[in-house]
Amino acid sequence: LDRRLRITRRAIRDFVAVVRRRMPRNPYHNWRHVADVTQTAYALAAASCLVSAMTDRERLALLMAALCHDLEHPGVTAAYLLKSQSALAACYRRDPALLERHHSLRAFELMSCHDIGLLQSLTAEERVEVSSLVRDVIMATDMSRHAAFCAATAAATAAATAAAT
Repeated sequence: LDRRLRITRRAIRDFVAVVRRRMPRNPYHNWRHVADVTQTAYALAAASCLVSAMTDRERLALLMAALCHDLEHPGVTAAYLLKSQSALAACYRRDPALLERHHSLRAFELMSCHDIGLLQSLTAEERVEVSSLVRDVIMATDMSRHAAFCAATAAATAAATAAAT
């Protein structure tokens, strides 16, 4: 993947290192959780043959989203942040998905960081595609919308299965 997208190993190493440094040492949303989710996302995509149907940029976005899905997580729920009138809640205009928006924004900042250079070999259009995919995957981790997301996925899967038979 790194050779096909012309991403240097240094850029990958630096990106992962910055993500690791930005993960707080709280009991659950920590670096170990990030590593577990990233490995699990790849393993599930590979076991379901999804990874072979994905483009290189989609694979990259999946792994980047898994790495960043809880970036700088404060260790409390969005509901708590909203009720406590936290600065984070104010920054995201009291959006119930404020944590996912925060993780997504921070991921975009890291992907765009010239010092890391993770996406510098991609065209502007490819960078937009990868960034949008990362944002969409991170936003899909919002547990308040999880049931609706699962229902939509099940309906789409059923329709695709029916169309294939």
